Amino acid sequence: MSVQQLDQAVAALLIIFGLWLVYTGMNYGVMQGTTPGAGLFPIIIGSSIVLFSAINLYRALDGLEKLGSGISGREAAKAGVVIVALLIALWLIPYLGMMIATMLAMAAIGLALRTEPGPIFFVKLAAVSVITPIILLLLFQNLLGVPTPRGPFGF
Repeated sequence: MSVQQLDQAVAALLIIFGLWLVYTGMNYGVMQGTTPGAGLFPIIIGSSIVLFSAINLYRALDGLEKLGSGISGREAAKAGVVIVALLIALWLIPYLGMMIATMLAMAAIGLALRTEPGPIFFVKLAAVSVITPIILLLLFQNLLGVPTPRGPFGF
């Protein structure tokens, strides 16, 4: 399978996944009175995935993108690490809570995709991996009123 065919297949699968997210989000409810419901975020994300994947599929089928002949083993390994980190994070959410699982996933993905050497990178990665989930937790729970899965530590 060529990279172009793989691109087309992944775009088609992402369209299906995005539609599934929208369908699932609708079952959770879009609004609860004046508060966003649990389904609003999946609907927004799913719609975005469908839109951008449809654009990508159109461009791939029309030949507007010229892709290389393949990817290196190193790049494939990086993609594999990202996929595994996301799957492990999903598995850990019921046990550790959304915030800690997200922190660990962001740190693992950042290490896998590291582009700059040196200790400054680790400081930046630690800051982003800790601060981003905290901001998102505060945003969803306090501002939007959307509950997130909590772990044994209460967050």
